[in-house]
Amino acid sequence: MIKQIPVTNDEIYDLSAFAFQVTPAPGEIEKKKEAKKNETVWGWVEGENLAAKVHLIPLETRIHGKVIKTGGIASVATWPEYRRKGAVRQLLIHALGEMKKAGYLVSYLAPFSVPFYRKFGWEMTINEMQFTIPMEHVPKYKDITGCVRRMKKGEEAILKEVYHAYTEQYTGMLVRDNHWWEHKIFSKEELITAISYDDAGKADGYVRYQVKNSKLDIDEWAAVTPESKKRLLQFIANHDSMANEVQMTLPDDDLFPLFLEEPRAKQEQKPYFMTRVVDVEAFLKVYPFLTPAEKEESFRLKVEDGVLEENSGVYQIYFQNGSHYAEKTEETAGENVTASVTIQQLTMILLGKQTLEQLYQQAFISGELKNMIKLDTYLPKKKHPYLADFF
Repeated sequence: MIKQIPVTNDEIYDLSAFAFQVTPAPGEIEKKKEAKKNETVWGWVEGENLAAKVHLIPLETRIHGKVIKTGGIASVATWPEYRRKGAVRQLLIHALGEMKKAGYLVSYLAPFSVPFYRKFGWEMTINEMQFTIPMEHVPKYKDITGCVRRMKKGEEAILKEVYHAYTEQYTGMLVRDNHWWEHKIFSKEELITAISYDDAGKADGYVRYQVKNSKLDIDEWAAVTPESKKRLLQFIANHDSMANEVQMTLPDDDLFPLFLEEPRAKQEQKPYFMTRVVDVEAFLKVYPFLTPAEKEESFRLKVEDGVLEENSGVYQIYFQNGSHYAEKTEETAGENVTASVTIQQLTMILLGKQTLEQLYQQAFISGELKNMIKLDTYLPKKKHPYLADFF
């Protein structure tokens, strides 16, 4: 039986501690309860026992500049004696249905198994690049102007402004509210935060890091301009008496290696987050298509969703007078549609991970290539998918 579990219920945290092999420090559980107060927890209950659980985190993401209501799925866990009984499957299906009813348009999660979550419609959309750089290879820009200063108490608003500017360079990043900043960012008291300022005193980047065991580990990096990237690199290089190497994670399209004197550092691209469109029609209606005023065209997309079956069907997308309109229409037997896609493929297309033409050329989707190429021109492509957060 599926029940909503109060976030104050200790069983939630006992299961998480076991499943993720962590031992909470004294007082940590109470902090977690406060941090998770906005979350919804659904549990699979057998008798009086919590057997499995799924957390829904209410979020907003910025997708191609548009703020989108997003459901974060997290802390999925099952006690061993209840595994392989379909509890998580039922919980995920339930969570998707509840998200759709509540007006969520997309959903994010960090997968423990990509094949497993693909069964429910999620798809890999966000990768990251992990760098391990010998300290002697971190470049020194002695002539760079401006400065880098450690953040003082009361300057948190500066960090938030820089983060917002940084998110505008990508698609898919979180719109962090004050609760998120307090409990997910500023709660990491072990980190040092340094902010880059240009010649005019405007903040244009920051780095959050710690030095431990001769390693400088960068937890978060945001460089809005090339100059801020150089200033932050110079700042990191100034730790050469304390650390032998630097570890950091960046978007997988970042041109960071070009800034290194010796770019043959260890670089490892890793799949990071999966995304799923929860409500196809509602998302298509608000999606920020590129809509030139001089064009007037329409396309038909056939979508297959094996979990949220109400998403399956044919969608008409009209472009006219600099705007667009999308609606679900009746399917005509044997009709030629622009493209036939699964919910996973549609998610990749709308998140900017792949184009229709790319998926067609690799035989993942079918349809009319000529019209796919036309529809691709209406899809924003300048911003790469990235996520600087974890949940």
